[in-house]
Amino acid sequence: MRNKWNVLPLLALILGMMNLPSVISQQPLPKTVKALQQLPPKQRNELQQKKVRFNQLSEEEKAGYREFNAKLNAAPNQQRLRAVMMTYNKWLLDLDDSLRERILAMPLEQRLQEVVHWVRQEQEQRFKELLDTNLKHDDLLQVGQWYNGWLDRQTENLAELGKSIEDKVAQKIIEQTIDARQRGTIIVFSLLREQGDMKWHDWFEDWKTDVTSLMGSLSETAQLFYASAESDQQRLQLLLRWGYYSFVAQSMQGVTDDELLEFYKSEMSREDRETLDRQQPASVIPMLRRFYFQYRMPEVIKRMLAPTE
Repeated sequence: MRNKWNVLPLLALILGMMNLPSVISQQPLPKTVKALQQLPPKQRNELQQKKVRFNQLSEEEKAGYREFNAKLNAAPNQQRLRAVMMTYNKWLLDLDDSLRERILAMPLEQRLQEVVHWVRQEQEQRFKELLDTNLKHDDLLQVGQWYNGWLDRQTENLAELGKSIEDKVAQKIIEQTIDARQRGTIIVFSLLREQGDMKWHDWFEDWKTDVTSLMGSLSETAQLFYASAESDQQRLQLLLRWGYYSFVAQSMQGVTDDELLEFYKSEMSREDRETLDRQQPASVIPMLRRFYFQYRMPEVIKRMLAPTE
């Protein structure tokens, strides 16, 4: 029993690190009969039900809960731990009955691993949905203007960073690209492809300031999308995706709906059509435009995406 209750604070701490959604913190319990009588009927009823359930426990279980509560009260971050436990309970209640029962039936250490697995999976799904969210046209234009300005300010820096690119194909494409902005984009793409994004803030020291200026020009909806990303890495990926969408939007300005319809009928693969057909109505046209763009992707980008030799 003692080992079981020692592990629970660890569970709360790790769940807190997993950034589960916030909930309202627990209200302090009444300390006098008068304070108890002043509680709303619903809250008094909940306390009564908890007391009944507690009285039904064995003496060993009661002692375990009392010990755990004493340790929790002694913790310097007890309010945070209590809030996390409430969040965890809410998360459990939102699960399908079968999954919740399976998790609760596991030994505590295994349960912890399972919870972390599911929380991470939910975070990944939320981020995927975030990436696939279509910005309004005005926001895409703002992103495009901001990105072009950012490339202009980074011209010298990007030229220097480009010297570190080892891929021979990328080097050749960069040398042959005349347009400075397109060349800068290829350098950024190549850096990320070779080195990942761990050095991003070293490469571009004013990035956070630059992004702050962009956010101020976007709609409240777009700002909420950005704020929903859960890490610097996700926020960077989101901005890069928006930049891509903006590039698509600019490239597609002269394409009519009739051309898109003909493309859907005669050029799209069956698999891509089925993917498109599963989308919500509001997402169909934006996704169709992206498919159209991908099928006609400029040669320079196709070469960048091709496997290196």
